[in-house]
Amino acid sequence: MNAYDQSVALRRPLYTGEGVQQARQAIDGLPAGASPIPVPAFEAQVRLEARVFLSLLENRNCYTRFPLGIAAMQPMSDGIALYVESEERAAEILFELLPALAPGGELHGLPGLRIVKRLRTAIELRVLDQPTRLRLSGLPARFWRSTEQTMLSKWIDPDAMQLCWRAAPRTWTTAEREHLSQWEDDNDRFVQVQQRGSWLGSGLLRRAALLHTVANTFLADGYRGAAADVTRLVVRSSHVRDRGPGPQHIVAALLDPVFGLPLRLTRFRGDTDEHYGSDQHFVLEDPGKTALLDLRASIERPPSGLGPKLWEAILRRLPSQGFAGNLSSSFLAGLCDLGTS
Repeated sequence: MNAYDQSVALRRPLYTGEGVQQARQAIDGLPAGASPIPVPAFEAQVRLEARVFLSLLENRNCYTRFPLGIAAMQPMSDGIALYVESEERAAEILFELLPALAPGGELHGLPGLRIVKRLRTAIELRVLDQPTRLRLSGLPARFWRSTEQTMLSKWIDPDAMQLCWRAAPRTWTTAEREHLSQWEDDNDRFVQVQQRGSWLGSGLLRRAALLHTVANTFLADGYRGAAADVTRLVVRSSHVRDRGPGPQHIVAALLDPVFGLPLRLTRFRGDTDEHYGSDQHFVLEDPGKTALLDLRASIERPPSGLGPKLWEAILRRLPSQGFAGNLSSSFLAGLCDLGTS
């Protein structure tokens, strides 16, 4: 491995949370000239990952050591593997993703998603009849079984809901097909806008470790907002005061020409704005104006519901160094397009 390859292998773990050796093996297996963080080979995989990332942001019912409860991810051209932090977080993820039909006819979860394989330390999920692959890893096999039971006993009444992923493990249910035709019609303008910008959610999922490897983030959540003809993702992050590198390092990493995303900073408000105090607000857009990332970072105290042992574990894993580059407020402001409000 030459010096350039070594520097690439050392930088990729900042984005993915992998070990250096794992990153080297992944990079060695890529075709010549490929991005060190590959993009999915199929649009269906892009859309799946965008939905997964949104689910991780929108549903935060338990505090975790890592901001999204994901310690690391391994991005591949044919799928992605997520290393889940805990059994509780795994149950939460499965609850949000696996499709179930409520008594009123509302479908919860991702239509067509099924558990298709059980491995020693992981389970694999796919959307039926689509070239997709999502592997949830990090727990022993027996824990994945108990995780499913935890999900059912804590959040779902199996007597009142139709568990599509259990009732029809190899086929789509009628309810799933109806939901798809009603709410995800390719001819619908809103659906088309979201599909055009789904690369952003997928790209962020493949780089989600940035939240905890280059910044002092202890909690992250967010949602998909409305914007004319643009997919808009709002990510809110909470940061520890005066302890480690701040949120501007996440932005610098996302703008990196080798590992980052095709984004440009169009708006920044931070310490130079007395009305915002120590908070920082970044807006990043792609040149084609298909997607917008609205990153809102706040310096906050830990919530009262976060136990002292977990808080100490969070403090121990905070990074000591951030992402290299000129990250002053004046420099960030200078990156913004002139005339952008």
